[in-house]
Amino acid sequence: MFLVEQEQRGAAAILQPYMGYLHLLPRLTAWSAAQLLDPAWWPAWYNGIAFLVWCGVLARTLSPRLPLPHRPWLALAVIAGPQTGEILGTITNAQWVTALLLVQQALLRRPETPAQRAGDLLLVAGAGLTGPFAAALLPLFAWKWWRERDRDALAALLVAGATAAWQLAHLLPAAGATGAPGDPLQALVILTRRLLIWPFLGAGAAHGLPDEIIAGAGLAIGTAFLAWVLRPHPRREIRLRLLGAAGLLLAAGVLRTRPDTWPQDDLIFADRYFFLPRLLLVWLVILELDAVPRLAAWGARLALAAYLLLPVPRFILPAAPDYRWREHCAPIRAGTPARVPILPEDWILDYPGRPPRDGR
Repeated sequence: MFLVEQEQRGAAAILQPYMGYLHLLPRLTAWSAAQLLDPAWWPAWYNGIAFLVWCGVLARTLSPRLPLPHRPWLALAVIAGPQTGEILGTITNAQWVTALLLVQQALLRRPETPAQRAGDLLLVAGAGLTGPFAAALLPLFAWKWWRERDRDALAALLVAGATAAWQLAHLLPAAGATGAPGDPLQALVILTRRLLIWPFLGAGAAHGLPDEIIAGAGLAIGTAFLAWVLRPHPRREIRLRLLGAAGLLLAAGVLRTRPDTWPQDDLIFADRYFFLPRLLLVWLVILELDAVPRLAAWGARLALAAYLLLPVPRFILPAAPDYRWREHCAPIRAGTPARVPILPEDWILDYPGRPPRDGR
């Protein structure tokens, strides 16, 4: 879609909303590929940019300005653990990756140099215009400014607020009715399965346990975990910010996907909406690796080991079919309509051709 609309509209496509919001990073990727490279290299460019974005998020996670302990484990948790591959290394869903930059910005220590200050604001603006999450996380930026009361926190809040307003100007008119009320118990089961059972007990338990047990576990474990996070502690403030970010992102995902209306849950459908809340809960677990009493620390270590190791067999997949993209590029080069086979398997790119430009 980004490829086709860039071919149809040129640079104007960069400000074209899709699904009710702007996608700055994927749009810029498509536009720059068309300006710089032969179509044979476009998939490599798309995937290469996606890879660099992930590297940038991991580098930000390892930054000394992030006041969190165990940062190597935090970075590993970003790319490991249970997930469906919807966002890992693909530019299409870059908004879920760049949203983590917004969460990190609400945690970072104040910049010390002009380069850091400019970089912070540029990242907030870019991430805010790549997805709708600046609107969801705006209370987190307001919280940071209210607690710290410095000009850098205010600048980040203003930039995040401006991008949120721009996104909401597109998103709100495109939002439809929420539909009839669903089953709150079903929503509790799905959220517990996605956030607690699958990450720490594996897909077998997530699919195999009765719904009643999953719902009960969600209420019991969720209440106990919330009480533990809220306990008096030097890290209580940072835990609250992580918990707040997880709650805001989860609320946005629930409003968008309405799990209370799903007939069933296969752990695959709409997993991208639960990736960041799940990751932030795991980050809260990682913060307990040095907890006192030591029993809590060992519990956190066992939970982290399960999160990292249980999905490993699912990361080994058969090679995808080679549809020989290079051999199908001639129509795209010429700007003539074509049907091009692409991944995922059996998908087709309906390329409509390139309209004449500059009177040609």
